Amino acid sequence: MHVSVIGCGYLGAVHAASMAKLGHTVVGLDVDPRKVELLAAGRAPFYEPGLPELLTEVQGSGRLSFVTDAAAVAGAAVHFLCVGTPQKHGEFRADLS
Repeated sequence: MHVSVIGCGYLGAVHAASMAKLGHTVVGLDVDPRKVELLAAGRAPFYEPGLPELLTEVQGSGRLSFVTDAAAVAGAAVHFLCVGTPQKHGEFRADLS
């Protein structure tokens, strides 16, 4: 299945690599070009044990890529949103305004 992961921070990058390991074709989308560059080179911009090796493995298989252009994920069958959700100050609920 062709999937996209929107937001490639510590949650999204791990999810993207794991989905690719399961055999899916995955495109990770992020607005930060430096983060995309690092992930595409097999280097995580944060510490996650085993992630660099997993990135190298699944990118080598051709099942994982990272982009900054949203048009590249338009054809995905499933989109996973892995972006931060702001909290309402002093409350235990999301600020969806």
